[in-house]
Amino acid sequence: MKNKLHHSFYVGPFSVLLAVFAAPGAKAQETGHEVCRSIGGFTPEQLGDRENHNLFISQGSCEDTEGLLAGAVENDTGVVEWDGPHAKELSGFGIVRKPGATIAFQDLDGQVELTMTDGKPTGWIAKGHSVITLATGPWSSRMGRTSSWTVKSTGPNTYETNYTMDSK
Repeated sequence: MKNKLHHSFYVGPFSVLLAVFAAPGAKAQETGHEVCRSIGGFTPEQLGDRENHNLFISQGSCEDTEGLLAGAVENDTGVVEWDGPHAKELSGFGIVRKPGATIAFQDLDGQVELTMTDGKPTGWIAKGHSVITLATGPWSSRMGRTSSWTVKSTGPNTYETNYTMDSK
């Protein structure tokens, strides 16, 4: 999830993760919700080849407030390439921790769009996919699962993530 056009919005790497519980033979999906804050103060790096083309690195810290991961804390990092009001994620990863359980994830893709009001950026929205690359404790059955996520800025340096874990 920061930078956007004027570099005041971001989606610090599109925080993710979710969990799915399914009864035998059923294909239920579980959703989750995170409340996040951008941490650190990264300055967009102008790439110099055209106007509003830059590289931006962000870090975020989230608390899962709903779903299987409720009460867990997530730290994530992301790198996005901005080209005017649009961005694509080049790299993103994070760790979710709760006593007795840990998940590591890597973003597979992500896109960000500025939201505009009267020609001025007022926030951003993002969407993408991630994969769980490490899962321990009660979350170990989630290893290798993918998730879809959407993110929305909620204020200066704050954003919320909704996610759905794909059933295996």
